Parts: sequence; structure tokens; C-alpha cells
Amino acid sequence: MRRPAVDDPLWLGQYRVLAELARDDTTRVLLGGGPDDRLVALTLPLTGEDTGFRAETAALSAVFEADPDASMPWRASEFHPGPALRAVPAPLPEPVVLRLAAGIAADLTQLHSAGLAHGNLDRSHVRLTSTGARLVPRATGTDPADDLLALGALLAADTPLPEPLRPCLAENPADRPTAAQLLEALGSDTAPWPPAVEQLIAERTAQLAEFLDGQPIPDKTDPVIYQIADTPETPPRPLSRRRMLIGALALAILGLAAWIAWPGPPAPDALPPAPQPPLVESGFLVARGHPQVIQFNHDGRLLATVNADFSMEILDVDTRKPVGRRLGPFPDAVPAERAFSLDGVSFVAARMKSTQLTVQTWEARTGKETGAPLVLEGVDVNGSWPSLSPDGSLVAVPMASPQRIELWRVADHTRVGSIATSSTFRQHGFSPDGRTLAVYQWDGHFDHRGQVSLWDTASLKAEGDPITMAENDRLCCFAFRPDGRTLITTSGDAREPAKVHQWDTAAHKELRPGFTLAPTQIDQGNGTVWLTFVLPGLDDQHLLALSAGTLVVLRLDGKQEGAGLPGIAALSVSPDGKTVATTSGSTADTTVHLWHKP
Repeated sequence: MRRPAVDDPLWLGQYRVLAELARDDTTRVLLGGGPDDRLVALTLPLTGEDTGFRAETAALSAVFEADPDASMPWRASEFHPGPALRAVPAPLPEPVVLRLAAGIAADLTQLHSAGLAHGNLDRSHVRLTSTGARLVPRATGTDPADDLLALGALLAADTPLPEPLRPCLAENPADRPTAAQLLEALGSDTAPWPPAVEQLIAERTAQLAEFLDGQPIPDKTDPVIYQIADTPETPPRPLSRRRMLIGALALAILGLAAWIAWPGPPAPDALPPAPQPPLVESGFLVARGHPQVIQFNHDGRLLATVNADFSMEILDVDTRKPVGRRLGPFPDAVPAERAFSLDGVSFVAARMKSTQLTVQTWEARTGKETGAPLVLEGVDVNGSWPSLSPDGSLVAVPMASPQRIELWRVADHTRVGSIATSSTFRQHGFSPDGRTLAVYQWDGHFDHRGQVSLWDTASLKAEGDPITMAENDRLCCFAFRPDGRTLITTSGDAREPAKVHQWDTAAHKELRPGFTLAPTQIDQGNGTVWLTFVLPGLDDQHLLALSAGTLVVLRLDGKQEGAGLPGIAALSVSPDGKTVATTSGSTADTTVHLWHKP
């Protein structure tokens, strides 16, 4: 068992990936944590070819949930917390061997009654729990009689085979007992596990309990029932009873690393107190695609996603499902900006193809296109991207020759006016009410300072003197507080720590000393960029920072509160400031997780 690798998925569906449990020639098995406090075994095929994974997943109703059509196919099934048989010292006394055989035969009986065969019965697929031996579910075999032969060979490897089990090794498959016959012959008497096995079970259970925030793992699990079905039925998913605490999973992974380094569990008084989590999970939404960017509408009841295939969709926060049809995909264009109308009826999205901008409007809940799109040519994408006003009524577009930012009304395709910009590097964004456009300019000379000007979008006049950035501050991104009175800027690149400043938009003065965060990180292997930026928090005394892929809650002075949530690529805060939506950005993840203050 080991920590997840750098390129492992952080989420599979609604399950957080905690560790790798095992792998063989065809599959990997990961440990996952679900929103209902359940630990699951996540099975992934190692090859891109469908070598029976889809059929096996459909046949096993022990599977809680699955996505065999994902770019990284997976299924979640019952996890047995005990050690694998291969970890148990041999030889075992005959009564213990018979107890092992009875547990395996019981699971084989249910599997064979569905017309399936396990096909991979070895020491790694047998788990020892306090209630008996359990068989890790597989359905790759073709003949149930082969499973009985494998059972006999497995138990005869380290000790003389007890008399009741010898028929399993019969050369003629017809002479071997069925799993049900073997179970009946063995009876229900169970010998206790040897002390060494009990110790292994206790240690394994204690170690894995850390992944449930210290709550014990129940010894008894629901019986595994197998059935043949054309398509797997997924049982209704209850909302989290405990509401997983933000950062608890990161602490659990640290606990796992400590366990790998030390053969025994640490003493209780050696564990440091866990940081108090500033957010708790309140649920999740399931998208059709794999969300990369997310955005709430104005009343927080809808959430838009931009997916990995450049499609877009709208999710209903109440029902937690997509509404309307999927928009796109737009494989030859890059989605640039999104906005909802104030009444929530319309969804507006801007996308870029080379130097061509297209702004399109749809009915948010149906996906029906409304009106003709606004199309502009000659957009200057070297300095910045187009931006939409929060209600989607205006679009600010960087243009060249001469360099300027043009404002256009989306509905009637009317040019409102322009703002002259002489600098090479520009960035701009609207205030929450759409009445102010913040424009950052820097001429590219390292001995010159960048400036942020605030412009009235009605009169197209500058509001006071520009805000002058500190020396060597290269703006990455900025955000307004909901009341528009504070502008939060984040500067820096992958070579230096990010610098965060908070500005009074009326006085154009810094409200308090700035602070630094970890720099933006670039994965040299796959080119993934983990941006660092800061947004307003869930109240006026806090900020939210996405720092190198970890979401943290900060005080206004930059001090972190509680643990962070790793593996986050994008987030959105609801307009009422009560909910944070996050996504991992993984192409194996279709979920958007929701968080709120305790």
C-alpha cells in the first residue's frame, strides 16, 4: 500500500482517492473515501482495451458505483479492511485453514449462483476480517469448477490439505464439489484466528480508521450479493452524514505515509492535534463531462461548467443534476468567459478561435440558443482575453492597431466605446455590479511598474488616479469583493512567490500590508499549470486562496485558518457567500463538490 502517485486521479466520481492498495497484470485497486463515510475499493483496468472490465462491472451488484465509459474506467466496490492472505505468516493450523475455506466457499457460492466464476483466486484476493475470510469480488473466470481447484491449490500451498478440502484438487472437474456443497460439508463451526492474525487485523483496522477522521471501521459489512444484469443499477446515494471536513483527507494521507514508514501504529499520545477545518462538505453535483472551470449564477441555484472536451453544461444545485442539453463541444475554440443574466434565464459564453471572438446566448435551463451570436474579428489575444460583465450584457474585448479595449453590447451587437491602452500586457475584469472595469497595464520593461485603472463603463472615464503596483509585481489575476469596495490582486509567476494585495477602490490605496503565497506551479511532465490566486471569502473577514492546487481559508492578514483541501483546480463562490464549489480538473472526475462554513 502506498500514497497516490503524482499522476493518479484525485477523485473518481464522488470518491476521494486515498492510496493504492494493490495492482496486478490487468488492474489497479485504489482505496477511496465516499461522502457517506464509507471506504471503498476502486478498481481500474491497466490497459485501454476492454478485456472484460465492462461485463464484469455490469455483472457484480457488489459494485456500488461505476463509470466504465470514463477516460479512466473505474468501479467502486465493498472494501474489506483486513489484511490479504499473502500477509499472513504460514503455515496455519488445520482449524484455521478450514475457517478460511468456509469464508471463501461462502462468497463463491453467491458468485456461482449468478452463473459467474471468479477466475483469479489467489492470496491477494482473500481478505481476513474479524468476522471471517472474504473474497475480493471478481468475475473473469469461465468455469466455477476452476475456482474450486484454485481454492484447493491455494490452501495446499503451505500446509497439508485437510480431508474435507481434498476433493477440490480432483483432476476431473466433475469430481470436484460445488462451492455450495463444500460450504455444507465444512459446516458453520469457526476456529479463532491465531494471535498473529488477530494482531494484523487490529493494526490494519486502526491504520485505515484514520481515513475516517478517527472513527472505527465497522467489523460487519453488508453481505455481498451477485446478480447478472444488462446494466448495473446504482443505489441512491445518500448525502454525507458526517459532512466530510475540509482537509481531513490530506491528513489521512499523511497518516498513511507515517504507517508505511513504521510497522506498528503510533501511540495515541504521539499524534499531533488535527487543525480545525474551516469548511465542511455539504454535497456534490454530478456533471456529464469532466469540469475544468465552474461558475454560479446570481442566486446560486445554477452552476455552469466548462468541461475537458470544451463542452459546457448547466447543473441545478437543488437537484444536483444537469439541466437542459449539453452545449458543444467546441473542439476548435477555447471557452473564454461565462455569465448568467440577472434573472437566471439566459446563459452567455464567449469563446476564442485564433483571433475570432464568438459570444453566444442560450436559455440556461433548456440549452436553446436565443438570438444570433456576436462575432468579432481581429481580437488581440497576446495581451489578455475578452471578459464578460457579470450579467452577460457587455463584453470587453482587447484589440490592436491601435491597442484598446472595446466594449460591446451582446444583445444588439452594438459597440459602446473603447478605452485606449498603450501597454503590451493587459488584463481587465468587471466589478460585481458591472459598473466598473478594472484594467491592468504594463509595458514589459522590468524597471517599470504596472498600473490598475478603474473605468466607469457608462461614461468610459477613468475613476481617479491609477493604482500603482509594487516594483516587480506582475499581475496574474484580480477579484472584487461583492460590494465592489475592495479589489484583491494576485501577482507573481512560476519563478517567485505570489504576492497578494487588497485595495480600496474609492481611495485607490492599499488597505493593509500584502502577503505572499506559494508560486504558481507548472508540471513539467504534462504541462499542467497550478495557478495561485485569491478570491473573497465567505465573510468580510476572510479570503479564499487557491495556492498550487490547494484551497485554503485565509484571514485578511494572510494567516491560514485550519487545514487545506488539496487537488483543487478551480472554484466558484456563490453570490450569497455561503457556498464554495470546487472541482479537481481531472479527466476522470465528473463531480463538483460543495462546501460551507461549519
